[in-house]
Amino acid sequence: MAALETPEVDLTAAIAAALPYSLDLAELNKEKEVPDDKKTYDNFKGLNSAVPDLSTLKFIKGEAPEEPTTGPIVILTWAKYAKGDYRTMVHFSFLMRALPGLRVVGVSCDPAEEDATAMLKKMDTPMPTQSIDLLVFDMSLAFDEGKKVKDAIVGAVGGSLAPGRALLYIDGELKWQEQFTAGWALKDGQFGEQCALALAGEPLIANGEPPAEEEGDEDEEEAVVGGDFVDPMAGGGDY
Repeated sequence: MAALETPEVDLTAAIAAALPYSLDLAELNKEKEVPDDKKTYDNFKGLNSAVPDLSTLKFIKGEAPEEPTTGPIVILTWAKYAKGDYRTMVHFSFLMRALPGLRVVGVSCDPAEEDATAMLKKMDTPMPTQSIDLLVFDMSLAFDEGKKVKDAIVGAVGGSLAPGRALLYIDGELKWQEQFTAGWALKDGQFGEQCALALAGEPLIANGEPPAEEEGDEDEEEAVVGGDFVDPMAGGGDY
């Protein structure tokens, strides 16, 4: 029996819905309204920390980027178990198509390499349970052997690392980070705009200093950021 071919899927509408209104420098929305608890503020913890050594990663799709300390590069965390975050991987694939030259490395948070590798079986298939027309992964994907990359990032930014964290490094230094979830997508934040600016060599959007914290806020933030978690909207089992 001949192998079944992947059906042609028109992703035009999906791409338009996933990305910011415009990534053209002349039309970037630098004044986008973002809730305070979703903003990346100036002097966030980990700012200017070094890009982790990516040579320890075991790539299961694609290859390690050349010269990761030159120009912009994005590290995006993911996991097979976090089905609610598959959409983030698809949206970053769309972002790569909209911004040619943007390098994205997907780093798995899965506990075992076989779990991460199993993700490849889902490529180019629809996932209606998450309203995904087609699971496309344009970025390189890697298993974090020994969790060395995770440990390096956590050592710099604090908390711990969950699927859906995106970190933008420019010339080897961390300049921006955002956490995406099933309820907070790429188009909602400022990450896409920052990538467009970084590729053009332009200054990034600055959100200023964070508002004064009330007593107890810091503990609440750590509770949200800390600990590897399964997205509550991820669902259980294979789809």
